[in-house]
Amino acid sequence: MIEAYMLLVVEHGADEEVLQNLIKIEGIKEASLVLGEYDVHCKLRADNINNVREIITKVRKLRILTSETLIAYEKSQRLRSLTNNKIRKLGHKRARH
Repeated sequence: MIEAYMLLVVEHGADEEVLQNLIKIEGIKEASLVLGEYDVHCKLRADNINNVREIITKVRKLRILTSETLIAYEKSQRLRSLTNNKIRKLGHKRARH
């Protein structure tokens, strides 16, 4: 499984439209409006690099001015090791009960 992140600069006033259209694209797992150099950040997952390319092509058909894609090659082990019990002990409200 390949995980990647896209940083997007969108046309003026199109940020919410782009956000809504992003989440409709298969493979996009999260999308957020952000402040700073970029307007939108999204996370995608795909089985192989060809699928990543297909998702990126679909994203670039939106009202995007520029994009930067970051492909993850290693994840933090600490985040994976947090179980629901540990999350509950930390007081996180979204842990599964």
